[in-house]
Amino acid sequence: MTQAYYGYARWGAKAKVADLERRYPQLLAAILKQAHSALSIDETVFAVGTVTSTTSSSSVSDSLDLCAILKASHAISSEIELEKLLSSLLSIVIENAGANKCVLMLLRDDRLLIKGSITEGSKPVVLQRLPVEDSQEIPHRLIYKVKHDKQTAVLVNASAEPTLANDPYIIRQQPKSILCSPILYQGQLKGILYLENNLVTGAFTSDRVELLNLICAQAAISLENARLYERSQNYAQQLEQSFNELSAAQSRFHNLVDNVPGVVYQFRMSADGITSLTYISADCYTLYEITPEQATANVGFLTQMVHPDDLASFQQTYTDTVQTLSPWRWEGRIVTPSGIVKWIHGESRIEQLADGSVVWDGLFLDISEQQAALRERKIAELALQQKSFDLEKALTDLQNAQLQMIQSEKMSALGNLVAGIAHEMNNPLGFIAASIKQAKPTIADIFEHLKLYQETFPNKSAEIEDHADEIDLEYSFSDLPKMLDSMTLACDRLKNISTSLRTFSRADRDYKVPFNIHEGIDSTILILKHRLKANEQRPAIEVVTNYGNLPQIECFPGQLNQVFMNILANAIDALEESNIGRDLADIQALPNRITITTSMTDRLVKIAIADNAQGMSEEVQEKIFDHLFTTKGVGKGTGLGLAIAKSIILEKHGGSLEVQSELGQGTEFCIRLPIHV
Repeated sequence: MTQAYYGYARWGAKAKVADLERRYPQLLAAILKQAHSALSIDETVFAVGTVTSTTSSSSVSDSLDLCAILKASHAISSEIELEKLLSSLLSIVIENAGANKCVLMLLRDDRLLIKGSITEGSKPVVLQRLPVEDSQEIPHRLIYKVKHDKQTAVLVNASAEPTLANDPYIIRQQPKSILCSPILYQGQLKGILYLENNLVTGAFTSDRVELLNLICAQAAISLENARLYERSQNYAQQLEQSFNELSAAQSRFHNLVDNVPGVVYQFRMSADGITSLTYISADCYTLYEITPEQATANVGFLTQMVHPDDLASFQQTYTDTVQTLSPWRWEGRIVTPSGIVKWIHGESRIEQLADGSVVWDGLFLDISEQQAALRERKIAELALQQKSFDLEKALTDLQNAQLQMIQSEKMSALGNLVAGIAHEMNNPLGFIAASIKQAKPTIADIFEHLKLYQETFPNKSAEIEDHADEIDLEYSFSDLPKMLDSMTLACDRLKNISTSLRTFSRADRDYKVPFNIHEGIDSTILILKHRLKANEQRPAIEVVTNYGNLPQIECFPGQLNQVFMNILANAIDALEESNIGRDLADIQALPNRITITTSMTDRLVKIAIADNAQGMSEEVQEKIFDHLFTTKGVGKGTGLGLAIAKSIILEKHGGSLEVQSELGQGTEFCIRLPIHV
């Protein structure tokens, strides 16, 4: 009977408990000696310690509470793993609280998560992570009130509670009794325990509330211990995982460095300057002919092996790295114990630790084969460069020779033409000059004979008078000798022209001959006379010659005449180009002029040919003597003239050809030639 009474009491069957008390008081006397207040069905939500009773009935004894508390406390405190703790806690609560549904919520990062639940006749479901706001199985308003107030709340008749009348869960499930208790640890909310009974109202008496408060107090301690235990287990797992990963990483590292083509190392320099080799890979012997153990025992082995010629650079890079903590890099030679000279490449990443020590993580590579290949490549490159230079020089020489041949053929053809013209002029010119010379005394004799006739026969007939007037005889007496003198002067001028043509077109020999520079310049000006004359666009181009007292120089006259021709022709082209856009008055105000000045200094003959055209830019001056460079339009220039001129002056005569020009100020070409008397 006692056990049945306890069972009905646990489940909240108050009517059955009252019936047993009424029908079997003699059997339950020991239990009924202590009365406990019951909850009124008129009570709603309350805090523990504020409940007042309006009716009374018999309840369970203190021995029952103590037994349940001890059993629950032992069961809860004996669990340290969270899963088992939650399962045990839910089972104990559902067994002792008179509820047919229990939900456990824990606070994580200021959010309530449903971690477990149980219903009558089923096993606990634990380790859930469902946020409270996402669950449809609890009254949210009541849960948030308990979270805020941190006090136990009891609903004697949940369906009659006006504050929860609009709660979706209350409307849908129509629970009878509800108990919602906070789980506190040192005043801090750790979770909430939610209980409900769908069978009877007033199922959660004050005794059960007190019992649940004690269970929650113990649960709070056990949950905190379980949390700390879980954290420690997670930390231990992380440590184990980190250790395993570190071990695996070390294993992979050793496997990696053992397969790296080179020597991997780590030096450590303490704050007081003590250096130690903390690691060096197995390839140490292959490169240095010493074992890793020998290298570790003798940290200075590398410095001792550096080739004497490369020791200074090694020490300099090492010192710079120590001072600046910048990455170290060096290439040089070492001499192994067996006397083999090897080229190595070394580099390190430098890191300063918190204790002031410096760690060098680096790699040494044997680059002897690369250096040998590099030397061979450099030798091949030098040979290739020399061949390229020789080919380029041969091509340049060939181009120069071709240009010289073209120009020589051109000048030869011009010379032959001019020489032929001069020769053909000389024959009739000589005949005309000789005839005029013979005609002069003959005509003088005829004039004297006519005068004798006039004096002897002063009485002329009318016919003679008329004829004399018709032919203007007196004018012929005075003008014919003058005409003969003019013809003689014209013959002399033609002789000079012929001489100038022969001078310009004279063929060069295999050796230099004495030559009058002024004659060459004058003959060139004569050839270009037709381009200097005035036309409808401009007046005549003035040529000013300021000749100094020059001796004859040893040279190739035909080639020098070619140089003078190119420079003077370019000056005329520049002057004509500068006239574009100018009217005749402007040109007459600043007439086109070419000035030729000769002088001698330090046994050098200087010929300066200047014009007052527009001048040249610096960029054009730098290229003016380049082959095929021209500023003239298509069909007006080949870019060969000045290149050939410079070649003639420099290579054939050992002189120099320079240009000075300024935009808007004109251009001057200066030729300097040695005399070679």
